[in-house]
Amino acid sequence: MNNQKVRIVSLGGVGEVTKNMFVYEYWNEGNLVDILIADCGIGFSENGEEVILPDVSYLSDKKEKIRGIVLTHGHEDHTSALFDVLPRIGLGIPVYGTRLTTALASAKLEEFNLKGNFRTVKTTDEVRIGNFLVEFVHVTHSIPDAANLLIKTPIGAIYHGSDFKFDWTPNDGWPTEVGKIAIYGKKGILCLLSDCVRSEQKGYTPSEEAIEENLRVQLDKAKGRIIFTTQSSNISRIQQAIDIALYHHRKIVFLGRSILKNTEVSKKHHFLFYPRHTEIRKKDISKFPDNKLFLIIAGSQAQEDSALSRFANGDGETQVKVKETDTIIFSADPIPGYEKQVHILINKLTLKGATVVYSDINDELHVSGHGSQNDLMLMLGLTRPKYIIPIGGEPRHVKQYQLIANKMGYKNSQIFSPKEREAVEFDAFKNAKIVKIPTR
Repeated sequence: MNNQKVRIVSLGGVGEVTKNMFVYEYWNEGNLVDILIADCGIGFSENGEEVILPDVSYLSDKKEKIRGIVLTHGHEDHTSALFDVLPRIGLGIPVYGTRLTTALASAKLEEFNLKGNFRTVKTTDEVRIGNFLVEFVHVTHSIPDAANLLIKTPIGAIYHGSDFKFDWTPNDGWPTEVGKIAIYGKKGILCLLSDCVRSEQKGYTPSEEAIEENLRVQLDKAKGRIIFTTQSSNISRIQQAIDIALYHHRKIVFLGRSILKNTEVSKKHHFLFYPRHTEIRKKDISKFPDNKLFLIIAGSQAQEDSALSRFANGDGETQVKVKETDTIIFSADPIPGYEKQVHILINKLTLKGATVVYSDINDELHVSGHGSQNDLMLMLGLTRPKYIIPIGGEPRHVKQYQLIANKMGYKNSQIFSPKEREAVEFDAFKNAKIVKIPTR
């Protein structure tokens, strides 16, 4: 027993907001026995033109030890690197996730003519993956069917709290399973890995319902079309937009490959609801008056090849041109590091005469899916871990999280901020330290 240890290796998601990928290792008698991977996401270059993939060369001589991959939710920065990673480490490796998460990840793989070994779980399930036992906790985020993970190891329980907030009035009526988290905390948590991207923001992150009234106001004022953009995997926000559009008797139009794919998958699996006759295709837009149209378009982060960027550039592929009577609503904040490219896109749309509404002039049209300081403190209070690893944030977010934890009585020696190619290692006596891992 004394020769057991557990390591957590970050291949992304520590010191950065995107490209989340964490490797859990169980060692015994000096030998690596089992590997469990949590999430497998992409990142983007600063100008949004290039997709950045996690470097999985660390796993190249350990493939036979990988017992499974567990996905926390369906956002691209947690799932979309599977198309590159699975062929490198083994297409047959089981990939676990909730119903919407596995559906979205599977659809993404199909774009590359790949088929994964997906295993859909419920939040009541307990899954044995090698020497790891994984339980799932439903949490509220900006996408339905999101989960945190309780990973039971031979040394102790680790709570993998990727993206979350405590929304008591979520759009789907399913709040975070707080009681479950509290029970885990009472039983004992060795380490909490916690989302920290909004650690600079005071209070609680507002509920999704907070934006509904402001969306209604925008529709009441609009003389022409509404062009609505949010992250294409933000299914809860898309549902809100659809509900309000239908209340105002507008037809729905989806523009952009990612929006079309994600809404189709979400509707098929009963996470998105609207009558089919209320949706029209873009080729039929000209058949309806502008004040009866509500366009939901991909590209809120100003990705160069997105439908919104092509729309702003007057690209003929979209078959839709910007009009001066358009009201364009950004219901998404720029991902940290993407602010400049989003502002350039807003400027292009503004110069074409459209009315553009975005968070800098109306911060009530978007709420984050990430917890603010009080959410983060609540998670700490519920889990009561011995050690903490802030994840999913840049160095400034990690520092603010550390200050929050200090206020709650945690010493800096209990808070770890590993860099890439560093691991946090726990021994059989529940001591923790950072260790270097070999590079190839």
